[in-house]
Amino acid sequence: MISHFYKAQAERKCPKCGSSSLTRSQRVDLTERMLALVDIYPYRCHKQTCKHRFESFGRN
Repeated sequence: MISHFYKAQAERKCPKCGSSSLTRSQRVDLTERMLALVDIYPYRCHKQTCKHRFESFGRN
């Protein structure tokens, strides 16, 4: 089961465009800080035409 968790982290993709070019984004409010307590962090897509911001499990 743990191996599936790491596999999911390695295959994280933007839910809008499917790009795997992502970075963690800064937390901007209390809600995002609270989500970090349960290992959910904000990410941003780096694809020029997308730039979608979303939350996902894990830090990597």
